[in-house]
Amino acid sequence: MIRQFLTLSAGEGVARGLHALGFLALARSVGPGSLGAFGVAQAVASYGLLAVQRGLDVPAMLRVGREPGQSEAVQAAMVRLRLPVFICLVTGAVIWGNLLVLAMAGMWLAAALQTRWLLLARGKSAAVAVAAVLAAAVFFGTAVSGLPLIWVAGALSAGELLGMIWCWRATGFSFGWVSALAGPLERESWPFLVSVLLGNLLYNMDVFVLGAVRSAAEVGLYVAAYRLLTVFSPILGALQNSSLPLFGKLYPDGAAAEKLALGVWGRSAAVAAAMALILGVVPAHLLRLLYGEGFLDAAALVPVFALVLPVQVTRMVYRQALLAFKGEKRDLANLAGAVGVNLGLDLLLAPRYGAMGCAISTLCAESCLAFLTWRAWRRISCA
Repeated sequence: MIRQFLTLSAGEGVARGLHALGFLALARSVGPGSLGAFGVAQAVASYGLLAVQRGLDVPAMLRVGREPGQSEAVQAAMVRLRLPVFICLVTGAVIWGNLLVLAMAGMWLAAALQTRWLLLARGKSAAVAVAAVLAAAVFFGTAVSGLPLIWVAGALSAGELLGMIWCWRATGFSFGWVSALAGPLERESWPFLVSVLLGNLLYNMDVFVLGAVRSAAEVGLYVAAYRLLTVFSPILGALQNSSLPLFGKLYPDGAAAEKLALGVWGRSAAVAAAMALILGVVPAHLLRLLYGEGFLDAAALVPVFALVLPVQVTRMVYRQALLAFKGEKRDLANLAGAVGVNLGLDLLLAPRYGAMGCAISTLCAESCLAFLTWRAWRRISCA
């Protein structure tokens, strides 16, 4: 696990660095208002990604991890379940006519055909890391060139498609369609789909609420401050992707999984706390250095978001254990509760306090989710 974690962390770290630099260049060139519009388009496109992915990655990884001989059948089932959704989404995007969202539609095709989940199930983390770097490099090159937003949106699609092709080469992709596993995978995936949808709402709801009750400029400030937090998400993502297969292999030994979870959490929480300290101490200097004077109004948001990092680590570690031990329904209930907290606080605080209200809402919702996830895992592991 350590080797896979380090490989994913390094690759995702480089990719996130390129994304961050590209985002900074974009923010400096377009300002808070246009950045807010771009952020809203990304949020809309992310729901299209959820519709295509359908929560299939986790059950597919677990199935291949337990029965490696089924990899080709699972791969064919994934294509059969995802490609029709992509076609429907592109048709809807054309009818709607939002050019930014339409330019990002290539990400949906990449999600429909990607084999990243298979590489992770096989422990081939290097190919996944390279694919992430390739996708980020395309976005970075376009964002720093000063091209219009529509080109930057298209670069997101082009980069993901390039990463998809790289993963094909690593897995020996064959375009299968007929698979008896399509039905079982679809039935297994729905809790993960709803779970991911609720998780997406947890992160994107603030953008929609702010855009509705305040302004695009305030959305831009919020997105800029939150992006400082997501710089560290590759480490969290690597933690998640490297730990899930191991928890799956330990099933149903709850004691062994609890020992693994505690060890991973202890190491990860210390790193996250150090990251939070760095972000929280000098927010104004970071914003001025990275974004310019136009984003200094977001300085008060950064320390609040910094507190989210250690909370997220706790939630991510125990959530992987919970999912590997067939706790999907409990995870779903936990996410629903956190989304309810987030929505209620957004509606209560955003009209008066704007972006700060949404930042506080995010911290409270993440804390709620971390506690509920830990409690649900303890009930399963101690049963």
